[in-house]
Parts: sequence; C-alpha cells; structure tokens
Amino acid sequence: MYSEPPSVTETLLRYTDAEEIGSVAQVWYEGLKDEPGFPWADYLTKWTPVSAAKWFLDSQKRLGARFLVAEKEKTVVGMNGMIIEKRSGIGRLFTGVVVKSTERKRGIGSMLLYRSLHDLKAEGLRIAEVETRDGITASKYLYLKYDGKKHMVQS
Repeated sequence: MYSEPPSVTETLLRYTDAEEIGSVAQVWYEGLKDEPGFPWADYLTKWTPVSAAKWFLDSQKRLGARFLVAEKEKTVVGMNGMIIEKRSGIGRLFTGVVVKSTERKRGIGSMLLYRSLHDLKAEGLRIAEVETRDGITASKYLYLKYDGKKHMVQS
C-alpha cells in the first residue's frame, strides 16, 4: 500500500463518540468555510454546524457512520466521516477530509486519510470514494497522494 505519513507532534487520531459530534460538525463547517477561494460558499448556505451535527448523528444511527478525528491539546482539529458499505466493498468518505485552517499544511490531512484508508482496508473494502469539488485543496493535493482518480459528474 502506501507508506505511513510522519506523525504530527502531539496529534492523536481516534474515533469520536456521539457526545462530541457537535465539535466535529463545527470543524467540518469551519474547514469548508475557510477553504481558499470559498468554493463551498453556496453549499454552506444550506448548512450550519447544528444542522451538520444532526446529519452526522443521523448518519451514525442509520448508516453506521464513523468519524475519525485528529485531536491536538484535547481539541478536534481535523476530521473524516466514513460509511462502510460491506456489500458493495466501498468505503465512502462522505464528509471528505477536513482540517481547521489554522492547522493545515502540517500533515494532519495526510494522517487522517492514511488512517481512514488503512481502516477501510482492514474492514475488507476494496474502494474508497469521496465526492468533492474540483479545485479544493484536498482534491488538488491530498487525495492525489493516495492515487485518487477524478471522475467528473454534472451537478
């Protein structure tokens, strides 16, 4: 597979529980809002951190979603939401890898993606998918590090 990225000092990766979903949703919302060029601006008019938290909780309950978080000094600084579809053999990174703007370019996104892919493979999945927008930082740099392939769809 791929070599493990260097660990970021004092950054812990772990799965979160339902009580922390609010802070995870806040990181997701703020991370998308702070993306250079504001590509998510129109998308975020439909979301707030509170509505995102409800979506995340519903995804946990109905679809078994898991949320891998990066934590520094007891604060969530990055996240990735995953849905494991055993029948199809696909792991859906339904939130994408999102890191707080103040913590970017430090390897946290690479740590999250590597661990997510590792854990999906350990579950017996063959494919990981993420739906994103062309031109955002993760689609330009992060996903390509792990042989991400573009498949354009019309919106």
